[in-house]
Amino acid sequence: MSFTHVVTFSWTGDAADDPAVVDGIADSLRRWIADAELPGLRSWSCGRDAGLAGNNADFAVVAVFDDVDSYAVYRDDPEHRRIIDEQIAHRVGQRTAVQFAG
Repeated sequence: MSFTHVVTFSWTGDAADDPAVVDGIADSLRRWIADAELPGLRSWSCGRDAGLAGNNADFAVVAVFDDVDSYAVYRDDPEHRRIIDEQIAHRVGQRTAVQFAG
């Protein structure tokens, strides 16, 4: 059985005003995923909202893992934490997340 993590962000400040800021965040996350050794990571993607409906979040990350332990390694990875601390946390107006098995 797989374990899925979904997180959405609504941006504030420069991330809300400048698409290049969000592109930089996405690029940092993608580079980390490409270079990281994350056993049990089955799939990972991120991207901006397509703008097809109102009241959506601005950005999402979806990751699928073999199990909850693989998710915990991803969640706690030092480079992941650095990207969150330096590029994401101060730009988040709202964050939602869900993790589920199945």
